[in-house]
Amino acid sequence: MTPRLSVVIPTRNCLPYLPAALASIRAQAGAPAPFGPIEIVVVDDGSTDGSDAFLRAEAEKDPCLTVLVHEPAGVSAARNAGIAVARAPIIGFLDADDQYMPGVVAARMDLMERDPSVVLAFADVVSVTPEGEELGRQFTYWPFFREWIGGRTGLLDLGPDAFAMILAETVCGTSTVIARKSALEAVGGFDTRYRIGEDWDLWLKLAATGNVWCDTVCSTRYLKRPGSASKDTAELVRSVRQIFRERVPDPSRIPQPYRRIAQARLLTSDAMLSRERDQRVRAFCQQTAAFLMAPNANAARDAAYDLARVLRLK
Repeated sequence: MTPRLSVVIPTRNCLPYLPAALASIRAQAGAPAPFGPIEIVVVDDGSTDGSDAFLRAEAEKDPCLTVLVHEPAGVSAARNAGIAVARAPIIGFLDADDQYMPGVVAARMDLMERDPSVVLAFADVVSVTPEGEELGRQFTYWPFFREWIGGRTGLLDLGPDAFAMILAETVCGTSTVIARKSALEAVGGFDTRYRIGEDWDLWLKLAATGNVWCDTVCSTRYLKRPGSASKDTAELVRSVRQIFRERVPDPSRIPQPYRRIAQARLLTSDAMLSRERDQRVRAFCQQTAAFLMAPNANAARDAAYDLARVLRLK
């Protein structure tokens, strides 16, 4: 029987976290209502920690688990390989050190099966430390998206401004996404040129082709651990600016206020790099410009921090 949903997990040396990630997917099948079997496609991107033996043993017990092993090629290539072999018409993504919350997939699946125009559906995510301390939620952090939600709950249609909203704030967490396989293939999947921002780039490509919805439910526990993601700020800035140029060749076509918010985020990225290089005045000017372009508490806090550094108070 063809599964309704395939979940793709790229992994590299994440053996301590894989059992919980797999269990969280399997738990979706029976909650909150019978969902049916979920195909899990794990792409082992050159692990050296024993993940291969663990995954082989799991696959022998679970006919719904497919394991791909290949030479290290990066997360984009790994996810693309998983998409290629996935059998379901709808694909979910989960990083190996993240976990689904119980019963969070069914509502978005029902939506996408009812409405073929929906190419992408995502949900809220809570960041946690390895010790289990909650650091905050995605939808709460981004001020303009939080204002757009305005206290509403459940499934929400981003409408005609979906592309602009995802451009403006990175509200779409990869480990919450479910997307239509045909749409993923049509836009070419994840761009392997990027080590950082490849997911944001893909969500923008999808948003340009069809409808996007979100669910205010907190669907995923996102683990923030040392070394779990690249800290290369220069690469981040390069990728963000290149993606912006390619996806937005004419910024004047992006409606306000999203254009200002997106351009302010570019300045904030520049300020991050200047801060890292201890270019204090430059960082303050960039962050202040970002605040003036799109005023919000996060930008104000960062500008105040940079001013304190200019004045040698920090």
